[in-house]
Amino acid sequence: MLELFRNRNFLVFWIGQFVSVVGDHVSLIAFPWLTLQLTGSPAMTGLVYAVQGLPRAVLLLAGGAVVDRTSPRAVMLVSNLLRAMLVLALAWLITMDRADITLVFIMALAFGLVDAFFYPAQNAILPSLVSKEQLQAGNAVIQMTIYLSVILGPLIAGLVIAGHVSMAGHEAGMGGSTYATDRLGLARAFGFNSIVFATSFVTLLFVRARSLKKDEAESGPSLVRDVMEALRWVWAHPSIRLGFIGVAALEFLYQAPIFVGLPVLAKQRFEEGALVYGLELAAYGTGALIGSLAGGTMKSVPERMLLRIMFWVFAYSGASLGLLVLFHPYEYAMGFFFVAGLGDSFMWVNFTTWLQRITPERMLGRVMSIFMVMAIGLLPIANAVMGLAFEINLEGSLLITSAIMVVLMVTAALHPDARRPRDRRPDPQAPNATVED
Repeated sequence: MLELFRNRNFLVFWIGQFVSVVGDHVSLIAFPWLTLQLTGSPAMTGLVYAVQGLPRAVLLLAGGAVVDRTSPRAVMLVSNLLRAMLVLALAWLITMDRADITLVFIMALAFGLVDAFFYPAQNAILPSLVSKEQLQAGNAVIQMTIYLSVILGPLIAGLVIAGHVSMAGHEAGMGGSTYATDRLGLARAFGFNSIVFATSFVTLLFVRARSLKKDEAESGPSLVRDVMEALRWVWAHPSIRLGFIGVAALEFLYQAPIFVGLPVLAKQRFEEGALVYGLELAAYGTGALIGSLAGGTMKSVPERMLLRIMFWVFAYSGASLGLLVLFHPYEYAMGFFFVAGLGDSFMWVNFTTWLQRITPERMLGRVMSIFMVMAIGLLPIANAVMGLAFEINLEGSLLITSAIMVVLMVTAALHPDARRPRDRRPDPQAPNATVED
């Protein structure tokens, strides 16, 4: 794994990726907290996430086709520049006390549009930087980077926002935080975001990526044709199909509660809710960092066991939501999330590497965009549904969601398609070809 950092090109890319994902996770704290303080409504928080996720979900497949027709690096450059400009504008408007919930919705929509192109590019660029033999180590480094940012991003956001809240609240004689007391803290958080996105843009200017194999007819006019080709390829693999469906269930039932329900629970239970929420996510990130390191240094999980183990690990993640409700001290929550992060990231490295290895290079952007649709495409619906459920009964909804997720993941682990590897690797351009494992 250390050999990757001796490659100057990969090292420069990694630096840019690191600062970019730190910015992403600062936003994951600052955006819901800004919405909660402006409205006090968990349902509105879920709706903001839905507005951000809807255009992203609709355009992800087109974004993957654009990546295949251009290059992952070019798409990432444009996306980072746009994101830096958006959060800088938001920071300035908050500082000038001109922010309202309408502005939050507009910014969420704009971020969703940009992310629809950034995410497929982010997941497709690695094979253009390293050899296939280095993919697992490279994915492990990227996952470690992401989860290191899960530790640092929430802590930075929590300390910036909560630190200002504590000082302002003390001076004003207040017992808790309001939008007025943490407005400048939020502005600083988004200002920090603009700096890291701009830094990522600059570093990508110095990255050199090889061109991936392209379709012979890539200059044709139909993005729909390109997307349908990749969908047929994915559907031809029962194991990939099941894996994608399981990932979609995980994100619907796990990510939405974390980013919509968990901040509300922290706000209800603790005076310094933003800081506690940041600590809980940081615990998940710490476990995930270790899991990613293990995923990059240990042998790959055998293909015949990959999905079964992944689904059992995801079942525990679902159970952790219920345990969070039953055990109130946030130290327990940090422990539950630490273990969940450890298992989730280890399996994510193995599953992503397996998918990249068996996907033809010429459609890597499209297949990874389908993967991202499964991973985040349902989040707009999930955030809206979960936000309404949490508005009615927060703890009860978390317990029910936890139970449903455990049942679904155990069922998937026992499914026949999870107990057999792919039988063949069909290529749409050679429909009669069969590649034995």
